Amino acid sequence: MLAPVVGGFYFGAVIAGVARACRAGGHRVVAVQTYRAGLEREPVVAPDDVPVAIDAVDGLVVLSGALPHDRLAALERSGIPVVLVSEEVATGTAPVVLPDNAHGVRASVEHLVAHGHRAIGFIGCLTQRDMRERFDAYRETLLANDIEPDEGWVYAASDNNELGGQTAARLMLADGMRTTAVVVATDRNASGFVAGLRQAGLSVPRDQAVVAFDHADFGARLTPRLTTVDAHFDRVGEAAVRLLLARLRGEAVPVGEHRTPTSLVVRESCGCTPLRRIEDSGGDWRDELLDLVRTAFAGGRVTVPVQHGPRPGHREGHVDARGVRGGERHERRSPQEAWWRAIVEPLTAARTGVQPDDLAMCRLTELTTGLQPYPDALELLVAVVRRAHDALLAGDDLDAAARTAVERATTEVILALTRGCTTALLQRSGRLESTLVHQYEVATDLLRSDGADPRTLDWLPRSLRGRACLALWAPGTEPGPDRPLEIVGVRDGSGGLARLVGTRTVPAEFPPAAMLRGGMTAEATFVVPVTCGSSDWGLLALEGAVDTRSTTARDRANHWAALLAVALDQQSMLESLHEQRMQLEQAAARERALADAVRASEEHYALASMAADDGTWDWDVSAGTVYYSPRWKSTLGYDDEAVGSSPTEWLERVHPTDRDEVSTAIAAALAGVDTTLEFEHRVRAASGQYRWLMCRAMTVLDEAGCPARLVGTVVDVTERKQAELSQQRDALRESETGLATRLLFVDRLGAAVVRAHRVHEFDCALVVVRLPAVEAPGRGDPGPTVRQLAERLQAAVRAGDTAARIAEDQIALLLEDTAGAVPVRVRRVVDALEAELGERIRVGMVPSVRGCADAAAVLREADIALARSAASAAVVRTPR
Repeated sequence: MLAPVVGGFYFGAVIAGVARACRAGGHRVVAVQTYRAGLEREPVVAPDDVPVAIDAVDGLVVLSGALPHDRLAALERSGIPVVLVSEEVATGTAPVVLPDNAHGVRASVEHLVAHGHRAIGFIGCLTQRDMRERFDAYRETLLANDIEPDEGWVYAASDNNELGGQTAARLMLADGMRTTAVVVATDRNASGFVAGLRQAGLSVPRDQAVVAFDHADFGARLTPRLTTVDAHFDRVGEAAVRLLLARLRGEAVPVGEHRTPTSLVVRESCGCTPLRRIEDSGGDWRDELLDLVRTAFAGGRVTVPVQHGPRPGHREGHVDARGVRGGERHERRSPQEAWWRAIVEPLTAARTGVQPDDLAMCRLTELTTGLQPYPDALELLVAVVRRAHDALLAGDDLDAAARTAVERATTEVILALTRGCTTALLQRSGRLESTLVHQYEVATDLLRSDGADPRTLDWLPRSLRGRACLALWAPGTEPGPDRPLEIVGVRDGSGGLARLVGTRTVPAEFPPAAMLRGGMTAEATFVVPVTCGSSDWGLLALEGAVDTRSTTARDRANHWAALLAVALDQQSMLESLHEQRMQLEQAAARERALADAVRASEEHYALASMAADDGTWDWDVSAGTVYYSPRWKSTLGYDDEAVGSSPTEWLERVHPTDRDEVSTAIAAALAGVDTTLEFEHRVRAASGQYRWLMCRAMTVLDEAGCPARLVGTVVDVTERKQAELSQQRDALRESETGLATRLLFVDRLGAAVVRAHRVHEFDCALVVVRLPAVEAPGRGDPGPTVRQLAERLQAAVRAGDTAARIAEDQIALLLEDTAGAVPVRVRRVVDALEAELGERIRVGMVPSVRGCADAAAVLREADIALARSAASAAVVRTPR
């Protein structure tokens, strides 16, 4: 059995049918999951690389989507008998079993039409064959009822799950709700669709009637309960086995489609009230029981007697996948037939005054429990029995004793059915509780950190019956069909599988033949990939019961395999960490030896530093500590106890301006980029002032070539650094006036000329003031000094402008961004100086620098302007 996953209400139900049919014939089932474990929901696209166990099997049943089409075609050509389920025919040599999708959808659409709906939509994801068949049947049924299909009534679901239904609901709401009813391809789509409408404030069936397909258990728990088509997936599995066994016996099995019947299960989402429908039914109550035995129960075979004409849903002459022709009587007893008789016989016998037998009622309870009733089965059964009660009491031909017997029989049958349904629900709750306990035990055992090896399979629940085998991919091998597997753990009460541990096999021969021999203690053997995320460890084989109730891909075997993959990942990580720890311990031993050597040299460092008047420091990279010598601390004015051994004792005292440069240099040395270190920086002394220190250091490498420590010295160079800074300031500022020097001024003027050429909106002005000569003492009023004039001119310019002394008797003002005019404030100051000093001062102005090629040209223009100013003054002084 090849299936995308090996549990759930669809895949699990088909596998359960296969297992039931195989066990009845004495055959064993191996169910292989072809998709990775740990899926959050059912898969959509088949994986390319699928390990398939085919060498140890006689025949294959392949479920929809289990294999890529090329692999499926190769299997059909291999000569192994293959039967497909809801799959495309790859080479045309294999029979395909499908539920009668067309019949189920036809019944759904006609039911909605009977409610008066004419605008009926369709919701589904058409990536699988079943969904496409359901869509085609939807269109054909609309046409058969004189309704023209509208493409605007079709809403695509992104997948077959709840999310796809919510997507379709958003599309419908955005389109303005053009339909009054919808046929939904899957129950899970319908669940998401109903939730999407409810979030928008709409309700079902008032705003949109809904009929779905699958008859999953949760449909009876929705509000409103979901009207759906029961595809009887277990019958699909049974039919597939019958065809496969026929092929194995050499019988001629027609290639092509083989259909199994489907049933419409009516609940409230379509607008019906099932109880009212039963009460208002004009048919015989025995026929109502026949309908319920097909739609209200999940288990058992489905061969029922035909006592009142052709069976509902069968056409005369129609042959289904069981080879049963519609209209024929069936004499073979089945669980459904026995159950049907257990109700009909005591009720009809009561009309003759016969009281119900207690043993018969106990048998009815057992049969009801064994048929696995759906959650809403009891209320429907009670309604039919009440109808039977009314029908049996109709007429005046019954005496008091017969009427009393009918009343008692009705009560006893209802009580027996109630006990049966309640027991089934309690059993299911018990199984759910057992499953939760098992899941908890497995998760706790697999994810604990006590060093237990998950390969031994000791984490499997103690109460789990059946054998197990774990095979992991051989180390150092590449993925492929012949990739070797090594068996690392087994679980077998008899001990017969223990000898397999340590042996190798390949996926095509897994599970090993020794595991498939012996008595059948479980429904099936499941083979699941041990995967989670990107991890792929191998394959896990388990014997156990088929999970047919879960609504997601998280069935038991799938979940355990994913947890096992996580545990193996964790074990591998712990082993890697242990190895790294050993390496670190070895490295630490080498570091300690190096540290001992360094500490042995401390005295030498101390003596050398005292002789050189330097402060030493030693940074242990692995320990993250720094040794600061007493001389290092005293250089900054700190006592020996005031400075600890943390790197922050040094780095946090570094001047904020120098901190990035120091951190970058040290990081480069620690990273091994620079083995030598030399830089000057400011460090805060105990007085609060910053001292300039020259730092030099060497990087010491360990045996692996990695930096182990930094060893260096610091020297106080504050006086030298202050002298250098003073010289730099003198080179840029004129000492007498504090104005910029000619060198700095010419540089800024040149930059301004270049910018004026590049930026159209930018311009500068230049003002040159020739200062009067300072008069000698005793020879008249000497006037303002050069410093005073410089201060007045400096005050007239804005921030960003430049005032400079470009000659002994000249001060120049570079006024930026003037738009070709000297600012008013500058003119006022210049005019005031001219009025105060008269002929003793000369002013030359260049309003724009745009016409000048460079700074020299601007200065020439200024000289010309000074000369013109002097000439104008001379003309004024000369009498006419």
